[in-house]
Amino acid sequence: MYYLLIVLSLILESCISNFTFATILVPLFLLTSFTILHPYYKNNKINFILSAMFFGLIYDIAFTDLVFINTICFGICSIFVVTLYKYIKYNIFNANLINIIVIIIYRIISYIFLIILDYVNFCFLDLLKGIYSSILINIVYGTILFLVSKCLNKKIE
Repeated sequence: MYYLLIVLSLILESCISNFTFATILVPLFLLTSFTILHPYYKNNKINFILSAMFFGLIYDIAFTDLVFINTICFGICSIFVVTLYKYIKYNIFNANLINIIVIIIYRIISYIFLIILDYVNFCFLDLLKGIYSSILINIVYGTILFLVSKCLNKKIE
């Protein structure tokens, strides 16, 4: 059931990114879905990390011309999610806090890759813009996804 939410997140991200306001509010719904839905992987960390990497590859194919960059970024971010959830209790506030941290990590890692591959020149303001333009819309989406997943979990039990 939760894979369906992840796939829907990918489709929704594709739809939202086509709007003109996507330069101001940049969705990272797929990454957010992994951050929010991590507890439902029933402590299967390897499956969680491999799923994130697989969908990172799908993300690369669907949105970028740089195959394996997001695969690596999603893998690294999923390791951070697993690590952070070891120390932080799962609730809506903490899930959104972890989501913000993961968005920042993702933006920094992907920006470093783009600099190394000479796709962009280093500009700290561009990095900050990438971070703050992603946070608001993904917090809203993360909150909605958290509430939906809680309701689905109650129905499944």
